[in-house]
Amino acid sequence: RTAVMGEDASQRKDATPEELARMKAMVADAMAHGAIGLGASYSLNHSGYGGVPMPSTIAPMSELEALVGAMGPRGKGVVEIASGVKTPQELEPMAAKYGRPFFQGTGVAMYNEQEPNRSLKMFEDSAAAIRRGVGLYIQIPCQPLSFDFTMANAYPFYSHSAFDPIKAYSPEQLKVVLRDHSWRAKFRENARNPKPGMIFQGNWDRVMVAVAHKPANAKYVNRYAAEIAKTEHRDPLDVMLDLALDENLETAFLGRFLNVGDDGVARLLKHEAGVVALSDAGAHLIYMCDAGFGLHFLAHWVRERGDFTIQEGIRRLTSHPADLYGIPNRGRLAVGAQADMLLFDPAAVGISPAERVADLPGGGRRTIRRPTGVHGVFCNGVKTFDGKDYVKHAKGPGHVLDRFNASAGGHTLLAAQ
Repeated sequence: RTAVMGEDASQRKDATPEELARMKAMVADAMAHGAIGLGASYSLNHSGYGGVPMPSTIAPMSELEALVGAMGPRGKGVVEIASGVKTPQELEPMAAKYGRPFFQGTGVAMYNEQEPNRSLKMFEDSAAAIRRGVGLYIQIPCQPLSFDFTMANAYPFYSHSAFDPIKAYSPEQLKVVLRDHSWRAKFRENARNPKPGMIFQGNWDRVMVAVAHKPANAKYVNRYAAEIAKTEHRDPLDVMLDLALDENLETAFLGRFLNVGDDGVARLLKHEAGVVALSDAGAHLIYMCDAGFGLHFLAHWVRERGDFTIQEGIRRLTSHPADLYGIPNRGRLAVGAQADMLLFDPAAVGISPAERVADLPGGGRRTIRRPTGVHGVFCNGVKTFDGKDYVKHAKGPGHVLDRFNASAGGHTLLAAQ
């Protein structure tokens, strides 16, 4: 859309017939040259520079259908969609018409203690489509979905009335307000009486200090506001605001508000419509790193909680997604398959706490997690990680994936029947 329409892509809802024809040609060309599928977003949380909408979020569903239709023969490729508030019922006709599986990623489908049945209904609706032979799946993270923020842009709190008059304030203006005891009292009252649908429900045990800029405040990193408040006999709101003010509003906080509550999340992870997946942490590398989600899955959901056997846990991370996405010769240890392997100790596998390092160009910071209980990673039979560090090679053993099979999920068997 952007390549064809330029800046109009984020401003004009309807493409002209000529513009749509060019978009379709680009999709067809990409698929012919080895693309796995098409991605789109209808999430209202996705915006571009200056707050302009991401192009696909304003496009009509008819445009998406035209592009899905341009992907090639029936059954070729997959569709990845940040579906926002789009329901499975809205997506099923398109998935059925073209025989391509749709993979939905949305906060609506994540476990939310406020509305515990909302996400389950979305899974059940998708499962009903699968039983009709239509590929409609939901990508479900196995870790809490986090919101990173500073008090200079405290967007997880913006649905509370205390923030209504100050959202556009400059940092200097904000500092005055955040010190005001009457304003703190108003926000404290908001937090005690949250409304359904608000991101922040007054759960200070879900607000963590991610990055502290002063050495004296390093003791607070990776700790939750409620725990700090209890230890220091203070109010959690005061803990957060006082720390932010002490650091010129540069302290980074992490709010873990979605996909929290193991029993509720477990039902979704085990659901037939679910696919274990990653969050959007790659877009927030300063504050977050969910890259070890597979190791976390094996540690937490397999070893610690026992929601999955080790055999099923490994399948859910390997052959299950590989089959659904149509990635050939991956996900199984079999003669003739690619020898992509992980050697690990089931009793020790996991990930370290978040760690901040400054190894990006110009001294830029990022967050990393280190593996535990891992003894080797092999790509096409060649060891690339020895359990402690990467193994140097004159030439990397990896291959570009550009050939794919049709999806082989449960829906395909039912469709054949």
